[in-house]
Amino acid sequence: MTTSSQLPERSARYADPDPLLAAVPGLLGFTPERSVVLALFADSRTLVATLRLDLAVDAHGRPETSTRQQLQQLGAIVAGYDDVAGLAAIIVDDRFVPDAAGTAVNAYRRTFRLIERSFGEVGGLSAGFVIGELVHGAPWFTAWHPRPRLGRVRPPAPFFSPVPAAGVLSDPAISAVALQRAVYSGRPVLPRRSDLVAALVPGPHCDSVLCRPRTGPVPPAPPGTRDRNGATLVVERIRQIADQTVGIVELTCDETNELAEALCSVHTRDLLLALAVTELREAAEELWRRLTRGLSGRAGAAAATLLAHLHYMRGEGAFALVAVQRALELDPEYNLARLVDSALAHGMRPESLSEVVDYSFDLAASLGVDLPPRAYRAAG
Repeated sequence: MTTSSQLPERSARYADPDPLLAAVPGLLGFTPERSVVLALFADSRTLVATLRLDLAVDAHGRPETSTRQQLQQLGAIVAGYDDVAGLAAIIVDDRFVPDAAGTAVNAYRRTFRLIERSFGEVGGLSAGFVIGELVHGAPWFTAWHPRPRLGRVRPPAPFFSPVPAAGVLSDPAISAVALQRAVYSGRPVLPRRSDLVAALVPGPHCDSVLCRPRTGPVPPAPPGTRDRNGATLVVERIRQIADQTVGIVELTCDETNELAEALCSVHTRDLLLALAVTELREAAEELWRRLTRGLSGRAGAAAATLLAHLHYMRGEGAFALVAVQRALELDPEYNLARLVDSALAHGMRPESLSEVVDYSFDLAASLGVDLPPRAYRAAG
């Protein structure tokens, strides 16, 4: 799940879906393939959340059991949101071959009807679109047009007026959302979801010529033990990364071992969760990703979980899911990873984890660890 604030202004008389369609890669952080993308709205411009699931349909376009179950589950989860008034759905399928008569889109109407039923409690489906791939110049088609529901004078959000039957996609790479992502956070849109997984494949333990990783598991700090040294070590390294103007994270073997030992302290890890909402979050993300690739066992799971939490707080559900799955591969019994995984599965909104971050700041203050102040709010 991802979140955003507002889409560009639309005409009150004519609803152009192109700004939404072109924004999808920027909203997700990658270009989806064979996917159902759901954009949840509070009104015609305010986007509450963006959800993506794999598109699984048979040769006749009928949704397979997995797609049905996921849509019904998501509908039940979203029914608990109090600020959703409708949604738009985009099906991205490279198998889609439009015909001259425009009837090819009808094969997807079963999926749109399922979405309409599954999300009825939050207004239902306003409009549904089909496109082969989200690239500049690709033709898109409207398969589900806005229409009023029984007892309502207008369709659910966001499209309250008619939309065209077809169009041509503008360049997603220069959409307002993609540019904001690249300019303000330095985060490019990845070509495909598999690149998320590739970014966390195991890598070298360190950058030393002679590598001496600590062997065997690092014992966790005894319950109740609060040591500021490990947290201070990690935060200082993150500040160094933030001060770098060029280059990548380079870690010596001894430094990597020291960071691994620090992350195995539950209190240190809990304190570091606060970095997800500070000005150091990009530098922290860089270190968490580097340690997720280089460490194993509990230390690697801690780094991957911190990375998952950071993405979660930013509203990047797809990134968070990949990171937490990596954490559970490294340590299937790692409790915090299991909690984050459960929160993702149950559709908890990032803002619901704010109390965890409050505790992290309180813990830092009690230990005398200097953290920058909160600079960002949790998404959604």
